[in-house]
Amino acid sequence: MLPPEIRAFFETYREAFNRLDGKAVARLYAVPSGIAADSGYKHWSSLEPIIENMANLCRLYADNGFVSAVFEPVAFINQGHDFAVADLSWSIARTRGLEPLRFKTTYNLMRTADGWRVFLSTAYQEKTLRA
Repeated sequence: MLPPEIRAFFETYREAFNRLDGKAVARLYAVPSGIAADSGYKHWSSLEPIIENMANLCRLYADNGFVSAVFEPVAFINQGHDFAVADLSWSIARTRGLEPLRFKTTYNLMRTADGWRVFLSTAYQEKTLRA
């Protein structure tokens, strides 16, 4: 369902999360970019707040027993050579007998000089983590 280069992008994204490397995750976002979630929209005009956000998210995952993440594509829209939309279903395995986290997120992507980057993620199912 995902074109090979988009799948490869998300495999890199997943591996950055599997290392709990917030800086590596952040570098896969365009500058500027943003995130929409149940808490509202957050716009990032520089790389530093993206790194801070992703580092905080990785710490939250680690504090909640993160083991690893896997994704499955739900939908894909090719928007020409330089843009695409991918909706992914994520499952995060956790330690201590905790139930896996399962949620969907949509990513608006754009091709940049550095390759594909997220310019908007919509976390429409991810809720606050509880230990």
